[in-house]
Amino acid sequence: MRGIKTGLLRDVETRPRIAGDAFKSKPVANRLYQTSTMAALLDAVYDGETTLDELLQHGNFGLGTFNALDGEMIVTNGVARQFRAEGVAAQAPGSLKTPFACVTYFEPEQCFNIDRPLGKEGFEAEVDRLVGNPNLFAAVRFTGQFERVETRTVFCQCQPYPHMLEVVKKQPTFSMVSVNGTMIGFRTPAYMQGVNVAGYHVHFLTEDCARGGHVTDYKVTRGQLEVATIADLDIRLPRTQQFAQANLNPEHLHDAIMEAEGG
Repeated sequence: MRGIKTGLLRDVETRPRIAGDAFKSKPVANRLYQTSTMAALLDAVYDGETTLDELLQHGNFGLGTFNALDGEMIVTNGVARQFRAEGVAAQAPGSLKTPFACVTYFEPEQCFNIDRPLGKEGFEAEVDRLVGNPNLFAAVRFTGQFERVETRTVFCQCQPYPHMLEVVKKQPTFSMVSVNGTMIGFRTPAYMQGVNVAGYHVHFLTEDCARGGHVTDYKVTRGQLEVATIADLDIRLPRTQQFAQANLNPEHLHDAIMEAEGG
């Protein structure tokens, strides 16, 4: 990667808007902005300091979750939506905070029309072929028809927070068939496991923006696949006591993340 920056959530710049802001340069495309780490989320660090308003200053496309693990997040066209445990989508207020999220200003570098059924493995193989480099991140968007989509969400948690592997044992799951919508997310290189989710991490939103969630399995029928490689990563780490006390390098980290993420 060209560069990885780490910082602290409290260091996010805040300043009043001035007239010249309207003429600011275009945001940098395909740079990943991330709050906290997946290993921290796995260890029940469920409260973050970044608001959605702050998060959306860094991207118009992405995914994540909310404080207290209150559902799944998808960001499309600069709008953040929340899927609560019932799987219904609603636009999330900018004051909500996130313990883990990834966003970018998505600018597709390659587009590919899919005109045949592809399951999860076949779809990921197409993305890998288009991206080429396995050691870079990739942003992925598919818009079109799905034969089926399997999703999950999580219940809002109460303190003392349980470990994520306990949470996902009780997660609601949903199955949608013959549905149109958009699936977006990121492919993360294997060496970044724990910082993010190695492999593919995708969320789904129906065409009417009414339902969706974290995707565990799917089969696409036809539609447009768009991808972009990501070589710049900006990680903002929290100063919270939760994060300070978290075990970010546990045994069997890979297996635990795969179980938690449905991989």
